[in-house]
Amino acid sequence: MEYEFAGIIVVVLIVLAISLSFSIGANDETTAPLAAAGTLKFKLVLIFGGFAIGFGTIFLSRGVASMVGEKLLGPSIQYSIWMLLSVLISAIIWLVIGSFSGIPLSSTHSLIGSIFGVVIVYAISKGGINPTTAFNNEKLFGVVLSWFLSPAIGLLVTYGIFKIIAYFYLSRLKGLNRIEKSEKNFSLILVVAVFFAEIWVGANSAEALGILYALFDNGSISIEGYYFFVVLCAITAFLGLYFAGRFVIKNLASQLTEARPSDGFIIQLSSAIILMVCTVLYSVPVSHSHVIVFCIIGMNMAQKKEVDYKGLGKMFVYWLLTFPIAGLFAGILYYGFVSVGLY
Repeated sequence: MEYEFAGIIVVVLIVLAISLSFSIGANDETTAPLAAAGTLKFKLVLIFGGFAIGFGTIFLSRGVASMVGEKLLGPSIQYSIWMLLSVLISAIIWLVIGSFSGIPLSSTHSLIGSIFGVVIVYAISKGGINPTTAFNNEKLFGVVLSWFLSPAIGLLVTYGIFKIIAYFYLSRLKGLNRIEKSEKNFSLILVVAVFFAEIWVGANSAEALGILYALFDNGSISIEGYYFFVVLCAITAFLGLYFAGRFVIKNLASQLTEARPSDGFIIQLSSAIILMVCTVLYSVPVSHSHVIVFCIIGMNMAQKKEVDYKGLGKMFVYWLLTFPIAGLFAGILYYGFVSVGLY
């Protein structure tokens, strides 16, 4: 009976992980500049973006997934299904709160914060485990540090790329016809930049895949099962972007009609570089939304446009609160399971 119940929880975790993958696609705004530029028909933009995010999920996500699903933990710790269930529920609750508040919270921050809270409660309640060694502290520090560095570097990279392109190319364009021709060319290479960026969004979005990797690591599913569900997550991310993400993309694209394709190209290229470096070199999950926001700020600063510091401050407060509050939610929830003997 207990074994059958555990099997049900594993199924629930897999369903939640796949649903989370759908929401990643549904909330992805990467292709919005491409839709605004009108280079491709809107349906093709969705298919194009969905294919890219699915490709990144299948072929380039293993490093980040293993970081979330195994490497963050200390040598004496392994996720149980009850720990994973607490993590997912907590992360989802905090993201829903953020959605109703109109704040673009990071699902990555929510998930890692929830993991932190659960593992601390596990170490204390289980006994014989030092909470300070329950994590791979070097890996955990690297992940948290990347959350602060990646947006800041995104701002600097965007600022630098714009200044270089403006100095060597844009400032030398004379006459409206040459400027319009240049922007038309940028709208074409924007396709490449968006595809490149979307691939790394799929590769770095480890929330769902980290849960699946943890289930593989604790023996709940086989390696074949893991890859099968990874492909399923890629498909659902595609479907999420195509059927639900269209509303986010269309809404954002309508606000970008005055933005130049060259601006979109620089912002997408910068964010893609940051995500690629974080994924390939360090296998750390970072917030794409945070990176893209700071890339836009970098562009505004480079063009001497106004920056909404008040709105940015509000977002920053929520970003700082995400880790501890998600950890608190998850810790309380997991303690409820522990109190009835479910470790």
